[in-house]
Amino acid sequence: MMKHARPTKTAVVSRAKSDPLPDSSSELDEAGENENSCFKCAAVYWKEGGINLPENGRMKLKNNTHLSFRGIFGTKLDCDLKQTSVETESRMNGMIRDALRVVVRSDASKEDGVDDDGNNISYLFTTVIKDPTVVVERIKAAIDKAHVVSKKNGADDGINDQQQLRRLPPDDVLQKMTIMGKRKIKGVSMQDYFEVAWSEGNECEKEPMYEPFLTSCGKNNVKVQKWESQEGGFKGEWCDESYTQQRIVTFNFMKKTIGETLVSVQHTQRCRRVDNDRCIVHMKIDMKGFPFADCFVVEVRHVASCVGENDILVEIGLFVRFLKSCMFESKIRTNTSAETTKLQMDLLDRVIKGCKPYAIEQTAGTDEGEEDDDNDGMAETESAIAVKRDSGVIHILTAAIQFILTPILSMLLMPLIRLKLFDPLPRPKTTRDALNNVRKRIVQLEEVSLTNNVPAEQRQTIKREIEAIN
Repeated sequence: MMKHARPTKTAVVSRAKSDPLPDSSSELDEAGENENSCFKCAAVYWKEGGINLPENGRMKLKNNTHLSFRGIFGTKLDCDLKQTSVETESRMNGMIRDALRVVVRSDASKEDGVDDDGNNISYLFTTVIKDPTVVVERIKAAIDKAHVVSKKNGADDGINDQQQLRRLPPDDVLQKMTIMGKRKIKGVSMQDYFEVAWSEGNECEKEPMYEPFLTSCGKNNVKVQKWESQEGGFKGEWCDESYTQQRIVTFNFMKKTIGETLVSVQHTQRCRRVDNDRCIVHMKIDMKGFPFADCFVVEVRHVASCVGENDILVEIGLFVRFLKSCMFESKIRTNTSAETTKLQMDLLDRVIKGCKPYAIEQTAGTDEGEEDDDNDGMAETESAIAVKRDSGVIHILTAAIQFILTPILSMLLMPLIRLKLFDPLPRPKTTRDALNNVRKRIVQLEEVSLTNNVPAEQRQTIKREIEAIN
Protein backbone atom coordinates (compact mmCIF):
# COMPACT_ATOMS: atom_id res chain seq x y z
CA MET A 1 0.00 0.00 0.00
CA MET A 2 1.35 3.40 -0.99
CA LYS A 3 2.42 5.67 1.83
CA HIS A 4 2.15 9.45 1.64
CA ALA A 5 4.28 12.11 3.27
CA ARG A 6 3.02 13.40 6.59
CA PRO A 7 1.56 16.93 6.31
CA THR A 8 3.45 19.91 7.67
CA LYS A 9 0.33 21.76 8.83
CA THR A 10 -1.04 20.60 12.14
CA ALA A 11 -4.67 21.61 11.84
CA VAL A 12 -6.70 21.24 8.66
CA VAL A 13 -10.33 22.33 8.29
CA SER A 14 -12.10 21.65 5.02
CA ARG A 15 -15.22 20.53 3.30
CA ALA A 16 -15.38 16.87 2.35
CA LYS A 17 -15.36 17.59 -1.38
CA SER A 18 -12.59 20.19 -1.35
CA ASP A 19 -9.93 18.93 1.03
CA PRO A 20 -6.72 20.85 0.18
CA LEU A 21 -4.56 17.96 1.43
CA PRO A 22 -6.39 14.79 0.37
CA ASP A 23 -3.31 12.58 0.47
CA SER A 24 -2.29 13.74 3.93
CA SER A 25 -5.78 13.34 5.34
CA SER A 26 -6.18 9.88 3.85
CA GLU A 27 -2.84 8.86 5.31
CA LEU A 28 -3.98 10.03 8.73
CA ASP A 29 -7.30 8.19 8.35
CA GLU A 30 -5.39 5.05 7.41
CA ALA A 31 -3.12 5.40 10.42
CA GLY A 32 -6.20 5.91 12.58
CA GLU A 33 -7.35 2.38 11.78
CA ASN A 34 -4.16 1.00 13.27
CA GLU A 35 -4.73 -1.23 16.28
CA ASN A 36 -2.72 1.15 18.49
CA SER A 37 -5.25 3.95 17.86
CA CYS A 38 -8.05 2.54 19.97
CA PHE A 39 -9.30 5.70 21.69
CA LYS A 40 -12.25 7.38 20.01
CA CYS A 41 -15.45 9.08 21.14
CA ALA A 42 -18.50 10.85 19.79
CA ALA A 43 -18.13 14.62 20.09
CA VAL A 44 -19.85 17.87 19.13
CA TYR A 45 -17.84 20.72 17.60
CA TRP A 46 -19.11 24.17 18.67
CA LYS A 47 -17.97 26.74 16.12
CA GLU A 48 -17.37 30.07 17.81
CA GLY A 49 -17.84 33.52 16.35
CA GLY A 50 -21.14 34.41 14.71
CA ILE A 51 -24.18 32.17 14.68
CA ASN A 52 -23.24 28.58 13.85
CA LEU A 53 -24.96 25.28 14.48
CA PRO A 54 -23.05 22.62 16.47
CA GLU A 55 -21.66 19.79 14.36
CA ASN A 56 -21.73 16.18 15.53
CA GLY A 57 -18.84 13.94 14.65
CA ARG A 58 -16.13 11.62 15.91
CA MET A 59 -12.94 12.48 17.80
CA LYS A 60 -10.02 10.08 17.64
CA LEU A 61 -6.41 9.74 18.76
CA LYS A 62 -4.23 8.50 15.90
CA ASN A 63 -1.13 6.53 16.91
CA ASN A 64 -0.64 8.94 19.83
CA THR A 65 0.66 11.51 17.34
CA HIS A 66 -2.47 13.30 16.12
CA LEU A 67 -5.88 14.25 17.45
CA SER A 68 -8.53 14.28 14.75
CA PHE A 69 -12.19 15.23 14.41
CA ARG A 70 -14.47 14.35 11.50
CA GLY A 71 -17.84 16.11 11.43
CA ILE A 72 -21.05 15.07 9.71
CA PHE A 73 -21.08 18.34 7.73
CA GLY A 74 -17.58 17.73 6.34
CA THR A 75 -15.39 19.53 8.88
CA LYS A 76 -11.95 17.94 9.24
CA LEU A 77 -9.51 18.77 12.04
CA ASP A 78 -6.09 17.15 12.42
CA CYS A 79 -3.90 18.47 15.25
CA ASP A 80 -0.32 17.43 15.94
CA LEU A 81 -0.19 16.47 19.62
CA LYS A 82 3.25 18.04 20.04
CA GLN A 83 1.71 21.41 19.24
CA THR A 84 -1.55 20.86 21.13
CA SER A 85 -2.87 21.32 24.64
CA VAL A 86 -6.32 20.51 26.04
CA GLU A 87 -8.30 21.74 29.02
CA THR A 88 -11.80 21.43 30.42
CA GLU A 89 -14.06 24.45 30.04
CA SER A 90 -17.50 25.62 31.08
CA ARG A 91 -20.31 26.95 28.91
CA MET A 92 -23.36 29.18 29.42
CA ASN A 93 -21.55 31.66 31.69
CA GLY A 94 -20.13 28.90 33.89
CA MET A 95 -23.45 27.16 34.58
CA ILE A 96 -22.49 23.97 32.71
CA ARG A 97 -18.98 22.53 32.84
CA ASP A 98 -19.20 19.88 30.16
CA ALA A 99 -16.82 21.09 27.46
CA LEU A 100 -13.18 20.70 26.50
CA ARG A 101 -11.06 23.17 24.57
CA VAL A 102 -8.30 22.04 22.23
CA VAL A 103 -5.62 24.72 21.80
CA VAL A 104 -3.09 24.55 18.96
CA ARG A 105 0.03 26.70 18.83
CA SER A 106 0.23 29.58 16.39
CA ASP A 107 2.12 27.74 13.63
CA ALA A 108 -1.03 25.72 12.89
CA SER A 109 -3.66 26.70 10.36
CA LYS A 110 -6.13 29.28 11.73
CA GLU A 111 -9.03 28.37 9.46
CA ASP A 112 -12.35 28.00 11.25
CA GLY A 113 -10.87 27.96 14.75
CA VAL A 114 -10.76 30.89 17.16
CA ASP A 115 -7.50 32.85 17.03
CA ASP A 116 -6.96 34.41 20.45
CA ASP A 117 -4.61 37.27 21.21
CA GLY A 118 -2.00 34.76 22.32
CA ASN A 119 -1.75 33.71 18.64
CA ASN A 120 -3.15 30.27 19.49
CA ILE A 121 -6.03 28.57 17.72
CA SER A 122 -8.69 26.89 19.82
CA TYR A 123 -11.61 24.58 19.16
CA LEU A 124 -14.50 23.93 21.59
CA PHE A 125 -15.98 20.43 21.90
CA THR A 126 -18.45 18.57 24.08
CA THR A 127 -18.58 14.81 24.40
CA VAL A 128 -21.75 12.81 23.85
CA ILE A 129 -21.29 9.74 26.06
CA LYS A 130 -17.85 9.81 27.66
CA ASP A 131 -17.09 12.03 30.64
CA PRO A 132 -15.20 15.11 29.32
CA THR A 133 -12.68 14.93 32.17
CA VAL A 134 -11.83 11.35 31.15
CA VAL A 135 -11.37 12.46 27.54
CA VAL A 136 -9.15 15.36 28.62
CA GLU A 137 -6.96 13.10 30.75
CA ARG A 138 -6.61 10.61 27.90
CA ILE A 139 -5.59 13.32 25.44
CA LYS A 140 -3.14 14.83 27.95
CA ALA A 141 -1.53 11.42 28.43
CA ALA A 142 -1.15 11.10 24.66
CA ILE A 143 0.37 14.60 24.45
CA ASP A 144 2.93 13.73 27.14
CA LYS A 145 3.83 10.53 25.31
CA ALA A 146 4.19 12.40 22.02
CA HIS A 147 6.69 14.81 23.61
CA VAL A 148 8.67 11.94 25.13
CA VAL A 149 8.90 10.17 21.78
CA SER A 150 9.86 13.42 20.04
CA LYS A 151 12.62 14.07 22.56
CA LYS A 152 14.02 10.57 22.17
CA ASN A 153 14.10 10.99 18.41
CA GLY A 154 15.84 14.34 18.73
CA ALA A 155 13.07 16.13 16.85
CA ASP A 156 12.53 19.59 18.27
CA ASP A 157 10.09 20.71 15.52
CA GLY A 158 11.76 24.09 15.34
CA ILE A 159 11.31 24.84 19.05
CA ASN A 160 14.42 25.50 21.11
CA ASP A 161 14.95 24.12 24.62
CA GLN A 162 14.23 27.45 26.30
CA GLN A 163 10.82 27.70 24.63
CA GLN A 164 10.02 24.12 25.70
CA LEU A 165 10.73 25.01 29.30
CA ARG A 166 8.38 28.00 29.01
CA ARG A 167 5.38 25.81 28.09
CA LEU A 168 3.83 25.77 31.55
CA PRO A 169 0.93 23.45 32.42
CA PRO A 170 -2.54 25.02 32.57
CA ASP A 171 -3.59 26.62 35.85
CA ASP A 172 -5.89 24.14 37.62
CA VAL A 173 -8.17 26.73 39.24
CA LEU A 174 -8.56 28.62 35.97
CA GLN A 175 -9.98 25.45 34.40
CA LYS A 176 -12.94 25.68 36.79
CA MET A 177 -13.80 29.21 35.69
CA THR A 178 -15.24 30.92 32.64
CA ILE A 179 -12.41 32.45 30.59
CA MET A 180 -13.30 36.12 30.06
CA GLY A 181 -10.38 36.72 27.74
CA LYS A 182 -6.69 36.23 27.10
CA ARG A 183 -4.07 38.55 25.63
CA LYS A 184 -0.38 38.28 24.85
CA ILE A 185 2.01 41.01 26.00
CA LYS A 186 5.11 40.85 23.80
CA GLY A 187 8.66 41.52 24.93
CA VAL A 188 7.86 42.12 28.62
CA SER A 189 9.42 40.42 31.62
CA MET A 190 7.31 39.03 34.46
CA GLN A 191 8.83 41.55 36.87
CA ASP A 192 7.86 44.51 34.68
CA TYR A 193 4.35 43.09 34.25
CA PHE A 194 3.87 42.77 38.02
CA GLU A 195 5.22 46.23 38.74
CA VAL A 196 3.04 47.86 36.08
CA ALA A 197 -0.18 45.98 36.83
CA TRP A 198 -0.16 45.25 40.56
CA SER A 199 2.55 47.14 42.48
CA GLU A 200 0.86 50.59 42.57
CA GLY A 201 4.38 52.05 42.40
CA ASN A 202 5.44 50.57 45.74
CA GLU A 203 9.12 49.58 45.89
CA CYS A 204 9.56 50.41 42.19
CA GLU A 205 9.55 53.38 39.85
CA LYS A 206 6.36 52.47 37.97
CA GLU A 207 3.24 54.65 38.09
CA PRO A 208 0.18 53.45 40.07
CA MET A 209 -2.26 51.50 37.90
CA TYR A 210 -5.21 50.07 39.86
CA GLU A 211 -6.45 53.12 41.75
CA PRO A 212 -6.36 55.50 38.73
CA PHE A 213 -8.10 52.85 36.62
CA LEU A 214 -10.99 52.39 39.08
CA THR A 215 -11.36 56.16 39.45
CA SER A 216 -11.56 56.56 35.65
CA CYS A 217 -14.40 53.98 35.65
CA GLY A 218 -16.54 56.16 37.90
CA LYS A 219 -15.70 54.48 41.21
CA ASN A 220 -15.57 56.72 44.30
CA ASN A 221 -13.45 56.68 47.47
CA VAL A 222 -10.99 54.18 45.99
CA LYS A 223 -8.47 52.86 48.51
CA VAL A 224 -5.77 50.35 47.55
CA GLN A 225 -3.78 48.94 50.44
CA LYS A 226 -0.16 47.86 50.14
CA TRP A 227 0.62 44.19 49.67
CA GLU A 228 1.25 42.50 53.01
CA SER A 229 2.90 39.19 53.85
CA GLN A 230 2.68 36.87 56.83
CA GLU A 231 4.23 33.63 57.96
CA GLY A 232 2.35 30.72 56.43
CA GLY A 233 0.86 32.87 53.66
CA PHE A 234 -2.82 33.45 52.94
CA LYS A 235 -5.44 30.82 52.14
CA GLY A 236 -8.07 31.25 49.44
CA GLU A 237 -11.57 30.33 50.63
CA TRP A 238 -12.87 29.01 47.31
CA CYS A 239 -9.75 27.89 45.44
CA ASP A 240 -8.15 26.45 48.61
CA GLU A 241 -4.70 27.60 47.44
CA SER A 242 -1.97 29.41 49.37
CA TYR A 243 -0.70 32.85 48.39
CA THR A 244 2.32 34.83 49.57
CA GLN A 245 0.75 38.33 49.49
CA GLN A 246 -2.63 39.92 50.15
CA ARG A 247 -4.18 43.37 49.94
CA ILE A 248 -7.65 44.91 50.29
CA VAL A 249 -9.18 47.29 47.74
CA THR A 250 -12.38 49.20 48.60
CA PHE A 251 -14.56 51.66 46.70
CA ASN A 252 -18.21 52.57 46.14
CA PHE A 253 -20.43 53.74 43.30
CA MET A 254 -24.07 54.53 42.52
CA LYS A 255 -26.03 51.65 40.97
CA LYS A 256 -29.42 51.96 39.27
CA THR A 257 -31.96 49.52 40.72
CA ILE A 258 -35.29 50.96 41.93
CA GLY A 259 -34.00 54.48 41.77
CA GLU A 260 -30.30 54.69 42.70
CA THR A 261 -28.49 53.01 45.56
CA LEU A 262 -24.96 53.28 46.91
CA VAL A 263 -23.03 50.03 46.38
CA SER A 264 -19.97 49.28 48.52
CA VAL A 265 -17.35 46.91 47.05
CA GLN A 266 -14.38 45.14 48.61
CA HIS A 267 -11.73 43.25 46.64
CA THR A 268 -9.65 40.79 48.63
CA GLN A 269 -6.69 40.27 46.32
CA ARG A 270 -4.10 37.54 46.85
CA CYS A 271 -0.93 37.06 44.82
CA ARG A 272 1.51 34.25 44.21
CA ARG A 273 4.48 34.12 41.83
CA VAL A 274 5.93 30.84 40.57
CA ASP A 275 9.65 31.47 40.09
CA ASN A 276 9.75 34.11 37.37
CA ASP A 277 7.51 32.22 34.95
CA ARG A 278 3.99 32.77 36.31
CA CYS A 279 2.17 35.41 38.34
CA ILE A 280 -1.30 34.67 39.77
CA VAL A 281 -3.58 37.33 41.25
CA HIS A 282 -6.86 35.99 42.61
CA MET A 283 -9.52 38.36 43.87
CA LYS A 284 -12.74 37.77 45.79
CA ILE A 285 -15.26 40.54 45.19
CA ASP A 286 -17.88 41.26 47.89
CA MET A 287 -20.66 43.80 47.30
CA LYS A 288 -23.27 45.41 49.55
CA GLY A 289 -26.12 47.83 49.00
CA PHE A 290 -28.54 46.20 46.56
CA PRO A 291 -31.04 43.30 46.71
CA PHE A 292 -29.52 39.80 46.92
CA ALA A 293 -25.98 41.19 47.26
CA ASP A 294 -25.47 38.89 50.26
CA CYS A 295 -26.31 35.81 48.15
CA PHE A 296 -23.12 35.70 46.09
CA VAL A 297 -19.50 36.73 45.64
CA VAL A 298 -17.47 37.01 42.45
CA GLU A 299 -14.17 35.18 41.99
CA VAL A 300 -11.78 36.70 39.41
CA ARG A 301 -8.37 35.26 38.55
CA HIS A 302 -5.54 36.81 36.50
CA VAL A 303 -2.93 34.24 35.41
CA ALA A 304 0.14 35.62 33.61
CA SER A 305 2.44 32.93 32.15
CA CYS A 306 5.68 33.21 30.23
CA VAL A 307 5.46 31.96 26.65
CA GLY A 308 8.36 31.82 24.23
CA GLU A 309 11.42 33.79 25.28
CA ASN A 310 10.16 37.28 26.14
CA ASP A 311 6.36 37.19 25.96
CA ILE A 312 3.60 36.86 28.57
CA LEU A 313 0.14 35.39 28.07
CA VAL A 314 -2.47 36.80 30.46
CA GLU A 315 -5.68 34.82 31.00
CA ILE A 316 -8.60 36.06 33.10
CA GLY A 317 -11.16 33.72 34.65
CA LEU A 318 -14.53 34.43 36.27
CA PHE A 319 -16.76 32.44 38.62
CA VAL A 320 -19.95 33.70 40.30
CA ARG A 321 -20.17 31.80 43.59
CA PHE A 322 -23.54 31.68 45.33
CA LEU A 323 -23.48 31.56 49.12
CA LYS A 324 -27.16 30.61 49.50
CA SER A 325 -30.14 29.72 47.36
CA CYS A 326 -31.66 32.50 45.27
CA MET A 327 -34.49 32.36 42.74
CA PHE A 328 -32.74 34.95 40.55
CA GLU A 329 -29.43 33.07 40.19
CA SER A 330 -29.51 33.03 36.41
CA LYS A 331 -30.21 36.75 36.11
CA ILE A 332 -27.57 37.64 38.70
CA ARG A 333 -24.99 35.43 37.01
CA THR A 334 -25.67 36.93 33.57
CA ASN A 335 -25.61 40.58 34.66
CA THR A 336 -22.65 40.19 36.99
CA SER A 337 -20.62 38.30 34.37
CA ALA A 338 -21.24 41.00 31.76
CA GLU A 339 -20.30 43.88 34.09
CA THR A 340 -17.22 42.12 35.50
CA THR A 341 -15.98 41.02 32.08
CA LYS A 342 -16.07 44.57 30.73
CA LEU A 343 -14.25 45.96 33.77
CA GLN A 344 -11.53 43.29 33.79
CA MET A 345 -10.87 43.43 30.05
CA ASP A 346 -10.63 47.23 30.22
CA LEU A 347 -8.10 46.76 33.02
CA LEU A 348 -6.10 44.33 30.88
CA ASP A 349 -6.07 46.82 28.00
CA ARG A 350 -4.73 49.46 30.40
CA VAL A 351 -2.04 47.06 31.62
CA ILE A 352 -0.93 46.21 28.07
CA LYS A 353 -0.66 49.90 27.27
CA GLY A 354 1.33 50.50 30.46
CA CYS A 355 3.77 47.67 29.64
CA LYS A 356 4.66 48.95 26.16
CA PRO A 357 7.46 51.32 27.30
CA TYR A 358 9.22 48.37 28.97
CA ALA A 359 8.94 45.91 26.06
CA ILE A 360 12.09 44.45 24.58
CA GLU A 361 12.33 45.02 20.84
CA GLN A 362 11.98 41.85 18.76
CA THR A 363 14.72 40.90 16.34
CA ALA A 364 14.10 41.39 12.64
CA GLY A 365 13.98 37.66 12.01
CA THR A 366 11.35 37.16 14.72
CA ASP A 367 9.17 39.93 13.36
CA GLU A 368 9.28 38.52 9.87
CA GLY A 369 8.33 35.08 11.11
CA GLU A 370 5.36 36.43 13.05
CA GLU A 371 4.26 38.44 10.02
CA ASP A 372 4.37 35.29 7.89
CA ASP A 373 2.22 33.46 10.44
CA ASP A 374 -0.33 36.28 10.40
CA ASN A 375 -0.45 36.23 6.63
CA ASP A 376 -0.93 32.46 6.65
CA GLY A 377 -3.79 32.84 9.12
CA MET A 378 -5.51 35.48 7.00
CA ALA A 379 -5.32 33.50 3.77
CA GLU A 380 -8.63 31.75 3.12
CA THR A 381 -8.88 28.58 1.07
CA GLU A 382 -11.87 27.74 -1.08
CA SER A 383 -12.98 25.22 1.53
CA ALA A 384 -13.06 27.86 4.28
CA ILE A 385 -15.16 30.12 2.05
CA ALA A 386 -17.53 27.22 1.43
CA VAL A 387 -17.92 26.68 5.18
CA LYS A 388 -18.76 30.34 5.72
CA ARG A 389 -21.26 30.29 2.84
CA ASP A 390 -23.00 27.26 4.31
CA SER A 391 -23.08 28.93 7.73
CA GLY A 392 -24.84 31.94 6.20
CA VAL A 393 -27.47 29.71 4.57
CA ILE A 394 -28.06 27.93 7.89
CA HIS A 395 -28.45 31.29 9.65
CA ILE A 396 -31.11 32.39 7.13
CA LEU A 397 -33.02 29.12 7.48
CA THR A 398 -32.91 29.35 11.27
CA ALA A 399 -34.29 32.90 11.22
CA ALA A 400 -37.09 31.87 8.83
CA ILE A 401 -38.13 28.92 11.00
CA GLN A 402 -38.09 31.11 14.10
CA PHE A 403 -40.28 33.70 12.34
CA ILE A 404 -42.85 31.04 11.41
CA LEU A 405 -42.92 29.10 14.68
CA THR A 406 -42.94 32.01 17.15
CA PRO A 407 -46.56 33.16 16.57
CA ILE A 408 -47.81 29.56 16.44
CA LEU A 409 -46.18 28.66 19.76
CA SER A 410 -47.44 31.92 21.29
CA MET A 411 -51.05 31.04 20.43
CA LEU A 412 -50.64 27.53 21.85
CA LEU A 413 -48.97 28.62 25.09
CA MET A 414 -50.98 31.80 25.78
CA PRO A 415 -53.83 30.00 27.62
CA LEU A 416 -51.27 28.43 29.97
CA ILE A 417 -49.68 31.74 31.03
CA ARG A 418 -50.88 33.63 34.10
CA LEU A 419 -51.61 36.90 32.31
CA LYS A 420 -52.27 38.82 35.52
CA LEU A 421 -48.53 39.16 36.14
CA PHE A 422 -48.11 40.82 32.76
CA ASP A 423 -50.87 43.42 33.09
CA PRO A 424 -49.31 46.87 32.66
CA LEU A 425 -49.18 49.13 35.70
CA PRO A 426 -49.38 52.95 35.54
CA ARG A 427 -46.04 54.59 34.80
CA PRO A 428 -44.69 55.89 38.14
CA LYS A 429 -44.22 59.63 38.46
CA THR A 430 -42.71 59.61 41.94
CA THR A 431 -40.71 57.23 44.13
CA ARG A 432 -43.88 56.48 46.10
CA ASP A 433 -45.67 55.42 42.86
CA ALA A 434 -42.78 53.10 42.00
CA LEU A 435 -42.88 51.49 45.46
CA ASN A 436 -46.67 51.01 45.17
CA ASN A 437 -46.18 49.25 41.84
CA VAL A 438 -43.60 46.95 43.44
CA ARG A 439 -46.01 46.10 46.27
CA LYS A 440 -48.80 45.31 43.76
CA ARG A 441 -46.48 42.97 41.87
CA ILE A 442 -45.53 41.22 45.11
CA VAL A 443 -49.19 40.68 45.96
CA GLN A 444 -49.80 39.25 42.46
CA LEU A 445 -46.75 37.01 42.83
CA GLU A 446 -48.11 35.69 46.12
CA GLU A 447 -51.50 34.98 44.56
CA VAL A 448 -49.97 33.05 41.65
CA SER A 449 -47.03 31.29 43.35
CA LEU A 450 -48.23 30.55 46.91
CA THR A 451 -51.10 28.26 45.95
CA ASN A 452 -51.59 24.63 46.93
CA ASN A 453 -50.51 23.60 43.42
CA VAL A 454 -46.97 24.74 44.19
CA PRO A 455 -44.76 22.29 46.18
CA ALA A 456 -44.27 23.21 49.84
CA GLU A 457 -40.49 23.56 49.56
CA GLN A 458 -40.81 25.92 46.60
CA ARG A 459 -43.44 27.97 48.46
CA GLN A 460 -41.03 28.41 51.36
CA THR A 461 -38.29 29.58 48.99
CA ILE A 462 -40.63 32.09 47.33
CA LYS A 463 -41.75 33.38 50.75
CA ARG A 464 -38.13 34.00 51.74
CA GLU A 465 -37.43 35.85 48.51
CA ILE A 466 -40.56 38.02 48.92
CA GLU A 467 -39.56 38.82 52.51
CA ALA A 468 -36.10 39.82 51.26
CA ILE A 469 -37.65 42.17 48.71
CA ASN A 470 -39.94 43.71 51.34
